[in-house]
Amino acid sequence: LKLPILLIILSIITFSCVDNTNNKSEFQVGIIERNDSKSQAMDNFTKAYLENNLETQIELFTEDAIIHINSNDVSPAQMIEEFSKDKEFYDNVENLDRTTVTMTSDDGNVYSNYWFTWKATSKSTGVTVSNPVYSWFKWEGDKVSEGAFIFDPTEYVANMPQ
Repeated sequence: LKLPILLIILSIITFSCVDNTNNKSEFQVGIIERNDSKSQAMDNFTKAYLENNLETQIELFTEDAIIHINSNDVSPAQMIEEFSKDKEFYDNVENLDRTTVTMTSDDGNVYSNYWFTWKATSKSTGVTVSNPVYSWFKWEGDKVSEGAFIFDPTEYVANMPQ
């Protein structure tokens, strides 16, 4: 009677110590990380934006990188120029409720994703605008080759000087 109980205990211990972290479902296609170097680079980009110092971030992008701002495709330099103008028209610019993650697909594609709420007060109307934004950067090595910023510009534009 003691031998079966010993075998059961040994079986429980053996199977409970098996590492199941590498078992992926048929639907899992990669990994998602936080606080990795690419997520931190995206957070540093945002910090530079909030400090009105985006020009320090140009080296983050490949020479031929394309940035999609809603339906407009621009170069990183054009994006930096446009985003830097926010402080001319708005005070107290903030990016609230920020979440940044980097996804590495099994096929080798790497994207950093960033969700936040852009909030600022219009200098011309005094209205505080709050707008959800989704952004992503596609990485080639340690450089961004493509990116996007997706948001509804209606209130932002409506509260600009006429």
